[in-house]
Amino acid sequence: MTQITRMVLLSSAQSASSAAFHVMWELIIDAAIDGKSNMAIDSALFEEVAASSTPRTIVRFYQWIRPTLSLGRNQKIEKAVDTGYCASHGIDVVHRPTGGRAVLHDDELTYAVISNDSSHFGDTIYGNYKAVSEALCQGYNAMGVPAILAPDTKKVTGFANGADLPCFMSPSRYELMAGGRKIVGSAQRRVRDTFLQHGSMPVTCDRKTLALATRLEDASLLDQEMAGLAEFLAERPTVEQLTGIFVRAFQERFSIEFQLRNSD
Repeated sequence: MTQITRMVLLSSAQSASSAAFHVMWELIIDAAIDGKSNMAIDSALFEEVAASSTPRTIVRFYQWIRPTLSLGRNQKIEKAVDTGYCASHGIDVVHRPTGGRAVLHDDELTYAVISNDSSHFGDTIYGNYKAVSEALCQGYNAMGVPAILAPDTKKVTGFANGADLPCFMSPSRYELMAGGRKIVGSAQRRVRDTFLQHGSMPVTCDRKTLALATRLEDASLLDQEMAGLAEFLAERPTVEQLTGIFVRAFQERFSIEFQLRNSD
């Protein structure tokens, strides 16, 4: 059992003891691994829940062992990535099982929610987004980050070089913003009554690397559009602290209790 897991279990137990929970969800806390494995785990969990005949929800928190650019499942690498730059700078490139645009995963905590339980999340894509974002927002607010849910999707067009713009260039409806900038980049896949939603929660943002990796012509645009949570706090939180805060936020938002499990 990792130190992160021990600390989160302790905080989770303390939170659970102060309220009456009646629903049990599954919680996975993974150490940093490679991007291909991270996406394979999320895909396998999605298939597992989709095959279940009973309501189930799995929440997973994880990290990345090296900088990784993840692309939406339908994105073309040649339009979204400078492969030469990524190869020469040790940046992995993977496709997600979900949609959306390019995200650079590095100094962050990543979340995934997999569920077939419409009683907690609703039965629409926007309903799913809103419910998950409300839990994440509660965690950010508990830290002192002035997060809010974006009311609408901001449309941004591509540049003359034909490259796909990265995910953090614009918020979608119900994604999280703080100070007018996007602080969580999420993507979702839904099949019948089951959805997978996962997303990047940057602690700090390497905007220059993201711009170069995605052939974004003007890196300064990212200063206006994206932010990491450390920019709003006097002291940088640890991964253990972050994980515990978001575990409690999910418990409180949905009035549930977690049972820890492994991802394999």
